[in-house]
Amino acid sequence: MRIFFFASFGDFNEIPAGGGQTAARRLLILLKALGYEVNIYNRHRSSALKGWRNNIYKLFWGVFDPICFGCKLLFKRRNDSIVFFMTYAGSLIPFDFFISTITRILRFRTIEYLAGGGAKKLYEKGSSLYRTLFRWTTQNFYEVMLEGIENISLIKNVSNVRTFHLPNFTEDGFAPTQYPHKNKNTVNIIYFGRICEEKNILLSLDIFDEICKHNESLFFTIIGNGPNEYVRKVENRIATSSNSHKIKRINKVNHETLREILVNQHIYLFPSNEPREGHSNALNEAMSWGVIPIVSSNNFLPSIVGDSSLVANDFEPSSYVQILLALINNKNLLSTKSHQVYERVRDNFTQSIVKSNLEHELKEIFNRKK
Repeated sequence: MRIFFFASFGDFNEIPAGGGQTAARRLLILLKALGYEVNIYNRHRSSALKGWRNNIYKLFWGVFDPICFGCKLLFKRRNDSIVFFMTYAGSLIPFDFFISTITRILRFRTIEYLAGGGAKKLYEKGSSLYRTLFRWTTQNFYEVMLEGIENISLIKNVSNVRTFHLPNFTEDGFAPTQYPHKNKNTVNIIYFGRICEEKNILLSLDIFDEICKHNESLFFTIIGNGPNEYVRKVENRIATSSNSHKIKRINKVNHETLREILVNQHIYLFPSNEPREGHSNALNEAMSWGVIPIVSSNNFLPSIVGDSSLVANDFEPSSYVQILLALINNKNLLSTKSHQVYERVRDNFTQSIVKSNLEHELKEIFNRKK
């Protein structure tokens, strides 16, 4: 059984450039681990060029990638093969329609993996041309796999295509095999991930300053790298905080160091306003160590957390402070929620569980008649 996998993997000799390439590489590992022969086509997605030069680059590869992939498929067997196509909708939709039309003409069963968040909002706010192209593209697929369950209704609204929830996952070996007991003398808050405006780090610092007015036994750790200008803003904001002595700023760390840090953390503060926020790797990893997430209502975050009491519906500091106070002032509740988020990842978002579910679904696809 063969899978032709069309996605943006980036340069395999370099660190993935964002969550999309990380997800593509993880999925590639899963497919190979399931015993499939996987042939990849590495879609061109980004360029160091600026302005009109970058637009020409994207247009050229947007057209040329599907043509090259179609030529690669031209003389391949159809009966024991499928095409696996990872995309994000949005500005790529004309090129997605092009490649999905090519694979349909070539009579390949094509599985779309709709990754990232924001697809529903893009469709609702998009032009009539965008909605038409999205509908036609979706109807070209044999099945649509989705990173977030929120997008299932979107797919059902525009087609009769079968859907399957394929969430992001924590890699085997990252999470502890048993619940990690936490220090009860302090409450440690953490953010790790990209340090950028869309993740609202400055808002997180406002929230921390406000919550410190109610409790002195709080500490905040911020881990990650990002655009230099925004990182400087964050570090200047820390320096001017009256609670700067309680805030630790660390550059990006490896997984082993992150595990050592997470064992003593209690709360993951994540008021993300990223328009395309998907199933966050960092959110998964935090929860897998019993670190309670307090998140915005952005895209998939509420369904990942699975607890409305941990979700703020706006970006006012007071909304997050209210959730924090409910936890900090009730040690039993803090412990209960910690166990619950640990179990949520253990039971739903681990590599072994996602692998098993995907294995079952792919067997059905290959055994199903066209």
